[in-house]
Amino acid sequence: METLNMEPTYRVVLGNVKWFRIMLVGVGGTGSTLALFLAGLMFHARQKGIQVNLTLVDHDVVEMKNCGRQAVSLQAAQLGGVPKVADLALRLNAAYGLGIEAWPTQYEAGLARDWFQHGHDHAHLIIGCVDNYAGRREIAKTVTAFDGRIWALDSGNEQNSGQILIGNLTDTSQIRLDKLGLCSGLPSPYVQEPELLEPNLHAQNHSCAEMAFAETQSLMVNRMAATIAAQYVAAFVLQRQILHLSSYFNLDPPTLTSKLVTEKVIDQYKTLRRSL
Repeated sequence: METLNMEPTYRVVLGNVKWFRIMLVGVGGTGSTLALFLAGLMFHARQKGIQVNLTLVDHDVVEMKNCGRQAVSLQAAQLGGVPKVADLALRLNAAYGLGIEAWPTQYEAGLARDWFQHGHDHAHLIIGCVDNYAGRREIAKTVTAFDGRIWALDSGNEQNSGQILIGNLTDTSQIRLDKLGLCSGLPSPYVQEPELLEPNLHAQNHSCAEMAFAETQSLMVNRMAATIAAQYVAAFVLQRQILHLSSYFNLDPPTLTSKLVTEKVIDQYKTLRRSL
């Protein structure tokens, strides 16, 4: 009779967190949809006595080509020159009675200093929904500078597929696993997938909106990425834990796989960091 050997899995527990600060960088196809989900999560968390603050960061304005694919309003597109973050924050605050902040600027690592608030009962999460390596590099710099005190969740996609990754450490030697099944931290998304920080020589010059209109990119790929990312954030806020390092999906055909936190996986990233 064969013995089934299952590798133990681990989880990160955030502890007695009472205040969650979330910054969403990029409110395009994925980010604008995720903003809707996060607003609902904020309202739900508030009913449970959990404080969540949300800041939206993006320098783009609403254009007519964004409507339909992104969760922006037709009125803002017709007015012209309205920042996406302002349009989203205004409508979501009115709908839910929230205090979502809008920062109509391009994200740079230094912005985290104005956003970060010290406190043992605080947890900080930066969500990157940007489609370029330069923006990701700024978020990666933030993760490195704060040395585990800020979590980063990165969401990206191509025509029909995408990935969501979460982590808080550039120095993976700090990660500890214990006998109770707890993990002290996870590799930064940009340690897990370092190519996200490099120029994509095969990237198309068309925007996501243009590709969606031409039917070369699924209209649902951004929504799928936002849904999975929202589930990660819900576990982060409501359960105060992280169970997976990453999730990868494909819509053709629809499939989803997630990478669990195991000793073997963590050791692989420790070896990777030593070789970089």
